[in-house]
Amino acid sequence: MSLNKETDKRLQDTIKEMVSRYITATETAVTDFYIKVNSETGILTVEDDDSNQLTTIHIKEWEGAEEKAVYEKGLRSVLTRMQNSGDFDSLNIAKPYSFVLTDDDNQSIVDMLIVDDDTLILSEDLLEGFDEEMNDFLKHLLEE
Repeated sequence: MSLNKETDKRLQDTIKEMVSRYITATETAVTDFYIKVNSETGILTVEDDDSNQLTTIHIKEWEGAEEKAVYEKGLRSVLTRMQNSGDFDSLNIAKPYSFVLTDDDNQSIVDMLIVDDDTLILSEDLLEGFDEEMNDFLKHLLEE
């Protein structure tokens, strides 16, 4: 289930507000952003490396989500769009830094976005079906 436009905008605005404190930071921060979603309540919480809560938002569409893919796709979409529009360009945070989806025990599930000048993270959608295509290519190559 994708986010409706209003929820998508609220989530983007919440993340913008959260990272805005790193624009005016006098010292370069060394941190990553850890995102936790309570699938029962639809509450998204973001924490820093020291487990300080940076922001929280309720996403009604994620209430009762049984699969993490439900909210992973929406989060990845918002973060990628923000990165592409330059929303993270002026942050005073040491690179590379990342937005990481975590579970209830604060264990990393997946890197949602890694921000670095020299690194490009390919999305799972881009790589979807790659194994099959590579296997077909090799099979055809070996047959000749």
